[in-house]
Amino acid sequence: MSEEVNIPPPSEGDKVEVAPQLPVRNTRTRTIVLISAVVLVVLIALIIVLKKRGNDDAVAVATPSATIAVNTPTPDQQYHPSPSDSDSLDPVIKGKSLTYGQCDGQGTTTLTHAPMDPKDIGSIAPEGSFGGAHVTPIDHEYYYGASLTAAADTYPVYAVMDGNLNAVGNVMGAKTSWNITLSHSCTFMAYYNLMTSLAPNIMSQLPSNWQQISGNVKIPVKAGDIIGYSGGQSLDFQLANTETTLAGLLYHNAYNFAEPIKINGVKPLDYFASSVKADILPKYLRQVEPRDGKYDYDIAGEAVGNWFVVGTNGYGGTPSQTSDEFSRALGHLSLAYDSFNPSSLVFSIGNYQGKPQVFAVKGTVDWTKITPTSGLVKVELAEGGLQTSTGAVWNGGYVAGGITFVAKNTLATALVQMVDVNHLKVELFAGKTPDQVSAFTAAAVTYDRGQDAKLAK
Repeated sequence: MSEEVNIPPPSEGDKVEVAPQLPVRNTRTRTIVLISAVVLVVLIALIIVLKKRGNDDAVAVATPSATIAVNTPTPDQQYHPSPSDSDSLDPVIKGKSLTYGQCDGQGTTTLTHAPMDPKDIGSIAPEGSFGGAHVTPIDHEYYYGASLTAAADTYPVYAVMDGNLNAVGNVMGAKTSWNITLSHSCTFMAYYNLMTSLAPNIMSQLPSNWQQISGNVKIPVKAGDIIGYSGGQSLDFQLANTETTLAGLLYHNAYNFAEPIKINGVKPLDYFASSVKADILPKYLRQVEPRDGKYDYDIAGEAVGNWFVVGTNGYGGTPSQTSDEFSRALGHLSLAYDSFNPSSLVFSIGNYQGKPQVFAVKGTVDWTKITPTSGLVKVELAEGGLQTSTGAVWNGGYVAGGITFVAKNTLATALVQMVDVNHLKVELFAGKTPDQVSAFTAAAVTYDRGQDAKLAK
């Protein structure tokens, strides 16, 4: 890939100050002076042009061994993305938007190190879970430490591959959390979140204004380098390949203006070296394939998958909601499956009595069988709970035999009707059983797939 070079403006030595002209006494003298001035200006301009062209030619033919001085822009000058770059279907442009332009080349690689030492991992929760503002299935995995109550910075966090650290950010609150993107190329990258600190050698390489430039950095690392620490909370880990677009998220624009990495997620187990995979696979809580989980369920013409209240601009929400994940989640709905055991159905809605709610589903409903020709469908919604294979309540940590999301007492009934391939009408009746409801009221809400989502301004 060729390097973009900013040619500097002429130095002070290139600038020529012309002294004020003295009045001349006759026409001939005036003419000579004017001609001389014109010639002088032309010569100066020609010199500057030739000098600039010489610099351009020198950069164009430079080899790795050349010693030509190039004006290297600061990180925040190197890349000025268009807001629409996050929605680009060009893999490299998309990758540059995710790394603030601090990536090189394209292509994947093998992950030769786990995000944490296998001995430090207590369990790995799959993609596709729900909770809080995560009304739609979560697009990353959770690595839990061997001790759920360990102090911050107990466990080292590692680079899983060679590459560059980009897009650093943090949230300072009751629990400090650092996030960072590790790019192997402009098309293949890993995303880490909820680290309790960055490694000292990484911190020392951050420019003093890293917060003002949105963490726009380029710090080279090798697989196995310690990049941070975790403890007392999970470590989020996600892998993305911008040359892959998930078919189960029907409209890329519905997600790209809020979480552009979401539509490019890939399964980490497909990329880990066999030795690494052997070490960490026993830590996975999901016992069925794909062991990494799944979060993209949309199928055109069927109710299964993610939906958004009409007029709320897809996953990203309206301009007033984009910076507040709980606010934008109010418009979300997902008809999906449990992340641990997909035989259990999940009805997850962003606004049930003013807040998000995840329901287990009773009965024999099949999300894929609800189509525009199905008419009105009743869905019995219940309190859900996670249980082990022995029937015990799961409270975290690894358990043999897997985990299942089970339906308990009935909380509400939902009426669901697919109006057309891109619209779903829904109404919830709290405290009612299916026998007690029969038709929509004026409170029914219509959802779409986010097909008309645009960049919120």
